[in-house]
Amino acid sequence: MPAARAYSMSMNHAGAVPELAGPGDLPALAVTCAVAFGDDAMIRWPMPEATPATLVELFRVILDPYVESSVLWKMDGCDGAAAWLPPSVAGRFAEIEQSARAAINPLTSDGGLRYAAFWDWLGDHLPGEPCWFLDLVAVAPAAQGRGLGRTLVMHGLELARADGCPAFLETGNPRNVPFYQSLGLQIVDEQRAPDGGPTIWFMQTPRLPR
Repeated sequence: MPAARAYSMSMNHAGAVPELAGPGDLPALAVTCAVAFGDDAMIRWPMPEATPATLVELFRVILDPYVESSVLWKMDGCDGAAAWLPPSVAGRFAEIEQSARAAINPLTSDGGLRYAAFWDWLGDHLPGEPCWFLDLVAVAPAAQGRGLGRTLVMHGLELARADGCPAFLETGNPRNVPFYQSLGLQIVDEQRAPDGGPTIWFMQTPRLPR
């Protein structure tokens, strides 16, 4: 699953408060994410032939365990979404991600081979230390520019700060890098995914003094 599957964000603070998403929000949030990430490199490279309907099903599969784990946040109804995984859930990311592959593989054109290789590679870059992991943040195109994305990201950064842990994310969109930097995240690595995959930026907030 993309760790900062994020559309290009250029927005101002909206003042709204994120809420935890429930099972009834899942269909609408899957649509929001599918539209927001329709051309995102972290989605399109492993699934280049995915149709809009396929992407909706993909995100339904991805988001379902996050709703169950109470780590998926929403704003303005279901116009904005962010999955912020605390250390207890981030430490199980590989297990969660791999458990979804049986449902994702039929959505791909190669039985999930490229998808598996890409996410295995991404998973190897997660920090070894406890962290809050931003797996995705998305805003419906019609709602962009109102500050939803910024508020959702800042919400998780505040949770990480209160927990005394760094926040971490991965993004394949170069336009997102300065946005995240403006919120205090730093580039800790930049690598091209194997087999001609996209360039990924790995970003993290500074470690807090003990």
